[in-house]
Amino acid sequence: MGDTIRLAAEPRSVGQARRFCSSTLEGWGVSADLVDTCVLLVSELATNAVLHARTPFTVTIVDRPVLRIEVHDQDPRPPHPRDYGPEASSGRGLHLVEMLSQSSGTVIDGAGGKCVWFELAWGREMAG
Repeated sequence: MGDTIRLAAEPRSVGQARRFCSSTLEGWGVSADLVDTCVLLVSELATNAVLHARTPFTVTIVDRPVLRIEVHDQDPRPPHPRDYGPEASSGRGLHLVEMLSQSSGTVIDGAGGKCVWFELAWGREMAG
């Protein structure tokens, strides 16, 4: 099972990505805690797509049986975790993704873009 949404490189798209993720996962019967974690992490990756890639992007959610969320954009530059001081208002997104996900990574595609993804443990057998 999987669902995808296409979004513009605009700040309002981050909220759309969060709502898409929340409604999709709730419809699949995913626990509220896991939905919250997923929404937080997709928000970070969508924000990176808007601020850094500055291209339209897609969010894809796949049940494999782990939950895999992918954010595809048209910028081939891989994201780089940054270390800002505790007073900084940004720079923690990739660290959050690494800390809260089961696994994560980036794949540069042949079409000149990239896919940044994360996976969360969830089996369909756990939903029922």
